[in-house]
Amino acid sequence: MGGDLKLAARILHAEAQSLVVVRSGRVLFRSRMSGIEPLLEALDYDVLAGSAVADKVVGRAAAMVAVTGQAASVYSWIMGAGAVEVLTAAGILHCADAVVPVILDREGRLPCPLEAVTQFTVVPEKGVRALRHLLRDLQQGAKIMYMH
Repeated sequence: MGGDLKLAARILHAEAQSLVVVRSGRVLFRSRMSGIEPLLEALDYDVLAGSAVADKVVGRAAAMVAVTGQAASVYSWIMGAGAVEVLTAAGILHCADAVVPVILDREGRLPCPLEAVTQFTVVPEKGVRALRHLLRDLQQGAKIMYMH
């Protein structure tokens, strides 16, 4: 793990953050908010390029955000197998305390809807667009339908 990624991971743990972005030894972004919104905000602020990203949970959707933002490396407490696939394909250094087959929803019962919306997408930028569309729909009160 490189110096920036070690620093980001240390801050994530020590300061109870949910997301930390570090580049050249400087913290560019941090958040305690849960969910993927802080990572999307970091993408919008254009701080991901060349940065080390430490996030509590990284699934396929979050990995696509990191790839779209051209992050240099990603660390997570829990990383989904889909995230490993996306980050590996993009050549982004990644490590996790635990890799799980799938990221589950907040109740721990079903696959996370953010994972589902990016499941069949291979182009990260398209995944981010689909993700933003889903989040906008959810904010407007749309219901999620699960297919089994």
